[in-house]
Amino acid sequence: MNIAVILAAGKGKRFGQAKQFVLIKDKPVIIYSLEKFNQSELIDRIVVVTTKNKVAHVQQLIKTYHLSKITDIIVGGKERQDSIFNALKILPDTGYVAIHDSARPLFNPDLIAQGFKQVKKHQACIPVLPVADTIKQVKLNKIVQTLDRADLYYAQTPQFFSLKLIKKAYHKAYQEKYYATDDAGLVERTRQKIYAITGHKQNIKITEPSDLDLIENYL
Repeated sequence: MNIAVILAAGKGKRFGQAKQFVLIKDKPVIIYSLEKFNQSELIDRIVVVTTKNKVAHVQQLIKTYHLSKITDIIVGGKERQDSIFNALKILPDTGYVAIHDSARPLFNPDLIAQGFKQVKKHQACIPVLPVADTIKQVKLNKIVQTLDRADLYYAQTPQFFSLKLIKKAYHKAYQEKYYATDDAGLVERTRQKIYAITGHKQNIKITEPSDLDLIENYL
């Protein structure tokens, strides 16, 4: 079974509001992602993670946009990691999962096919893009060193894992009280190698209001 977990539990503290429900061209940001997963022949089931006060809203969106593959709406936790863990608890121990941040509405649907193809070979697979800028390590406003950008990549979502592996990674993280900024960061701690596929420049994450204009221009 191939399952998609869509994270829409962010409160948008930096953004000023829950960015996943902001309208772009009269459509909520989250719908752009949900429709791609719902239309994919590779997806058997979709789980949405959101805040308690948005559950009814998501239920209405499911009806409005005919998202037939959504089986569960889960209430998120304090941090991103807690929210994903809440979803993993209700999923089976076998099969594969694609974990996606709804604040990335423009990912190419081809990533779904590529991701599931490679995760079945490698157990873990994520899309990445090479860093184009020169990267400096800075401490207390002083340059510590220049990092070799040849080995540096931006990580994107959706990220793909076998359910057995990602559950193992989450349990290990909570045992060690460790938090990461993405799911691959937890898997790395299990010493499992993660296969990298090429992401897309348009697959940007909404972090500031100005990003909405950029996404609208892409659309």
